[in-house]
Amino acid sequence: MLAKIPTEKTELIKDLKWNFEDASFKAPEESLQWERTQNTLIKHFPKPTEDWEFEVLSIFTTQSIEEIKIQVEKNNVNNTKT
Repeated sequence: MLAKIPTEKTELIKDLKWNFEDASFKAPEESLQWERTQNTLIKHFPKPTEDWEFEVLSIFTTQSIEEIKIQVEKNNVNNTKT
């Protein structure tokens, strides 16, 4: 994921590196590190728009970029209805 992130996104890179470092002290079967990484991604791009953001989300979720774009669009439509 880090290879897809523009170098000027220093806070995101720092947060993801912290997630990685923290995860190295946890058992692989624990889900806490996945939740923390998810929260980091949501914090830095709650509404993804850039190609690289979709690439990072695709890597993290193992879903295709097109699937993620469809989900984001659905979320945007649902949010405008409320």
